[in-house]
Amino acid sequence: MSTKPSHSDNDNSNSDDFKQVQLQFAAYIRDPGSTPPPAGLEARRLKIYRELFFNNVKGFLDTAFPVLKTLYSDSNWTALARQFFRQYACHSPYFLHIAEQFVAFLQDYPPTDTDPAFLTELAHYEWAELYIATLVPSQPQPLLEAGQLTGAQLESIRLRLSELAMLCAYQWPVQQICVDFQPTVPGQPVFFLLYRNADHQVKFVQLNQATLLLLNHLAEQPGLTFPALITAISAQLPGLTEQQLQQGALPLLQDLAGKGAICGFQD
Repeated sequence: MSTKPSHSDNDNSNSDDFKQVQLQFAAYIRDPGSTPPPAGLEARRLKIYRELFFNNVKGFLDTAFPVLKTLYSDSNWTALARQFFRQYACHSPYFLHIAEQFVAFLQDYPPTDTDPAFLTELAHYEWAELYIATLVPSQPQPLLEAGQLTGAQLESIRLRLSELAMLCAYQWPVQQICVDFQPTVPGQPVFFLLYRNADHQVKFVQLNQATLLLLNHLAEQPGLTFPALITAISAQLPGLTEQQLQQGALPLLQDLAGKGAICGFQD
C-alpha cells in the first residue's frame, strides 16, 4: 500500500533545496573560480550580483581604513579586498562588523611584498577609532565633576574606565603612519588610550608603561577607589612608594575624568 508524501514532507524538501541553492549562490559569489554557479541562473545576472556584493564590501573597507588604503595602489588594495571577500566567512552584513572581521582576517593573512610590515597593527588602530566613534554604551557614563577627585571624596568615589575608551598597545608608531612616513622596522612599543569626548570626537592620549598599568587595572577591576587602585598597582611598581604613585596618578586621573575617559562606577 503506497502513501502520498505529506505537505510537511514537501515543505521540508523544498526548504532544504532552497538552502542548498543559497549556499551554492553565496559560495559562487565569493569565489567563482573554485565554485560552479547555481543551475538555472543567467551568467550575466550572476556577474552583476557578484560585483555588487564585492563593491559593497570594498566600499566598507575603503571607509573604515582610509589611511591603510592610501598606502596601496588601487590594484593591490582591490586584490587584498578580494582575498578577504573570497576567503573570510563574514557572519554579519553590518558595516562595523565587516571592519572588525577584516582585522580578524588579517591575523592569519600571509603578507606579500606589497603589504606594509605594520599592516595588522595599523588596521587595528583604524578599526579601534571607528569602534569608539560609533559605540553605543550599554549604560550611562556618569561624568565626574572637577571637585570629586579631591579631598575626602577621593577616598570613597568608585572609578571606572568609560565604555567610550579603549587601551591599545602597538609595536609600530601607528598614529604617525601615512604616505610620507612608512617605517620598515618596529620601534619602541607605544601605548594609547583612545576615547570619545563630549563633542563626539575620538582622541588619543599616549601612555607610558606605568600609566598603562594603572588604567588597565581600572579597566579590569571597575569600581576601585583611588586608594585601592594605588595599592593594587604598587606591588607591580616596587621602585615607587605609594605616595609617589599617588602624586603621579592623581593629575592623570583628574585630566582623564575631565575628558570623559574616566567616569563614576554604578552597580
